[in-house]
Amino acid sequence: MTLEQRVESLERELAELRAIEAIRQLKARYLNACDRQDPEAVRACFAQGEVVIDMSYFGRCENRDEFVDGIFVPRGCHEHVLDMHHCANPEIEIIDRDNARGVWSLNYRNINTEDQTVTLISALYHDEYRRESGQWKVSRSRTEYRTALHCSYEPGSLEAKVAARTLMG
Repeated sequence: MTLEQRVESLERELAELRAIEAIRQLKARYLNACDRQDPEAVRACFAQGEVVIDMSYFGRCENRDEFVDGIFVPRGCHEHVLDMHHCANPEIEIIDRDNARGVWSLNYRNINTEDQTVTLISALYHDEYRRESGQWKVSRSRTEYRTALHCSYEPGSLEAKVAARTLMG
């Protein structure tokens, strides 16, 4: 391998590592924006135009505005909703200069002080990303729910209502 080929190879590897880190930062911004109940910061994490966001029984959206205005704000942006979104175990694959995909393990906690409930969910995010104007954005996201525990609480008690792979049914 010539010196020029080695430099080109290192430049490609560096570009891929930078893309992976940018995608990690994007996911962190999204999760933190969800927990801060910041609709505009959530919206900014998604690509413009057609974006499929499939949250199974929570809903499916065809663009970022439909997701933010139709699901995120009505369900998550209230004083009585206390959320925690933590993702780990990222598997990020750079497809080409402007496209990537990833799988993330989600650990989600919701405390609803109005309904006096606690919900714990584990899921996998199956995401696709595209670079727009030099910035990575989510272009597709599908949530695969793995486990759910939904409990009601009142002072002195905690009662499990659902312990399953889904909160539905």
